[in-house]
Amino acid sequence: MSANKLWTPEQAEHVLEELAASIEAAKPAELAEDLSASGHDLNEIASSMKTAALSGIKQFQQRRLHQARQRYQQNSSRIGHRSQGLAASSDGRRTQFFALLKANPSLKSAVTMQHRDLSELTDEDIESALEELDLLGALEDLNDGKS
Repeated sequence: MSANKLWTPEQAEHVLEELAASIEAAKPAELAEDLSASGHDLNEIASSMKTAALSGIKQFQQRRLHQARQRYQQNSSRIGHRSQGLAASSDGRRTQFFALLKANPSLKSAVTMQHRDLSELTDEDIESALEELDLLGALEDLNDGKS
């Protein structure tokens, strides 16, 4: 092959498979002799290969841990920014709450308020419900609908 021509992935894979087959077929003494003749230290190569293999195994074992940490950081950041969506006044929160229920009728049954008239809710009840719905992303959906 010419030096300027790039190999196709199939050609490169074939060459690597042939190299692997020749290494697998070689006797350990032949491999050690070839490495020694090339000026490389067999123990140093074995040590670096062991380190690389252990590092790869550790990364593989910790992939779920890294994914969980990343999701935790994203969710923590998102939750930290959520409380800014609540109205400042009692009347504003009440208006926001009923607008949310009107925009999402299914939320009315999801908000646990058994045997209570929604118009008699205290400001604390409304604020608590808004905070919980905000954590679920409902306020964001309502605010997106206004834009």
